[in-house]
Amino acid sequence: MTVPLNTEGRITNSDRQAHRVLVKDDTQSTGGFLIFEWWVGSAGPNRNDAFDSWVEDKKSLEQFFAESDWVVEWEHQTNGAVKF
Repeated sequence: MTVPLNTEGRITNSDRQAHRVLVKDDTQSTGGFLIFEWWVGSAGPNRNDAFDSWVEDKKSLEQFFAESDWVVEWEHQTNGAVKF
């Protein structure tokens, strides 16, 4: 499984309109990864009204995406990726 970093993805199997996801490497600050998600009408506390989740390592990031059951179409992968 590959989860691109710093690359927006569109969650295609969501009931939420224009559901998006973005993963940021936060290992320098918190040691883990931040997962931002937003959609039309979301009201989260972050940029784009996104909600965030945090996972502690690559294994947890893989598990997060496996459990979400999301089908994600990633934009061009130019900023690296976490591969499992």
